[in-house]
Amino acid sequence: MKLGAIIEWMDDLSDFRSLVRLTDDLGYDLIGVGDTPARAYELYVSLTVAAQESRNATLTPMVTTPFLRHPAATATAISTLHRLTGGRVMLAVGNGGSTRRVVGRTPVGTPRELRDYVAAVRTILAGESAHVDGYDTEPLTRVRAMPVYLAADYPKSLRLAGEIADGVVTTVGMSAEHVERKVRTVREAAEKAGRDPDAVEIWGFGFISIKDTRAEANAEIGAALASDVALRLKAPHMRALIPPALLGAVEEMERRYDVWDFAVGGKNARLLEELGLVDFALGLTGMTGTVPEMAAHLRVLESLGVSGVLAAVPVLADPAGTLRRLAQAAAA
Repeated sequence: MKLGAIIEWMDDLSDFRSLVRLTDDLGYDLIGVGDTPARAYELYVSLTVAAQESRNATLTPMVTTPFLRHPAATATAISTLHRLTGGRVMLAVGNGGSTRRVVGRTPVGTPRELRDYVAAVRTILAGESAHVDGYDTEPLTRVRAMPVYLAADYPKSLRLAGEIADGVVTTVGMSAEHVERKVRTVREAAEKAGRDPDAVEIWGFGFISIKDTRAEANAEIGAALASDVALRLKAPHMRALIPPALLGAVEEMERRYDVWDFAVGGKNARLLEELGLVDFALGLTGMTGTVPEMAAHLRVLESLGVSGVLAAVPVLADPAGTLRRLAQAAAA
């Protein structure tokens, strides 16, 4: 099982540097930096710092979004990072998240928007002219073709990833059923598009905490789980995942959620527990337990077709400890 971590430069630069070094030293395969201006410093500046602090891990936006930068700007930025690192980069693109809210867009974009953006970036990375917003770009010389992954959770975006992407990053949690459904969707779309389904690499993203007990681990990532329940379940196909007995609790979470509270043990985390939504949230996007329990779950994910797991560490009280324990679990 491959391992990755999403690390953001949020406040203390020295903390960001040390976490990147630790992740690289532990042998993680991938280090991602979020494109999240609402809570962290600029993506490509942060990735440049990460390049200076790492030797082996592949670096990537996790993830960038179509509307924030012109395809030529993204192609130039990621190619510059490719040159700086000696090729230790890939490009991951998604179509939703907090960045859309920052610039006043709707929470989730369309598959067409994502498809067109990826096609344009790939064309420019190949040194060719792309047609963007009614104009033809000038071919660039300081660019390099590289893998392009899609962040995908919803059925349409999962199918799109199967059709066009080198890989997909999708949320995974404790529910094997949800993971199996997503992997199947990607594989079927790839096969229908005439591609080798096994050639599309699948990475699972989750809020991960590993402690002496699962209860301690659950408490550590409660704020992150609360965010997912409050913000990601509004679309009809996501609503269908909610057990009828929990629908009222989810609606209450959506009403009372505080978008500015990310604190471990804060009011959002307490509200999630109060409403009885912890286990439901874990099934979608959380992975918790002891080192042996996490090792067993990683084996389950691998058996379902997940080749790598990405841990989101900025929200944790003990990110360094989590990175070390996850590495132990993967090696067990």
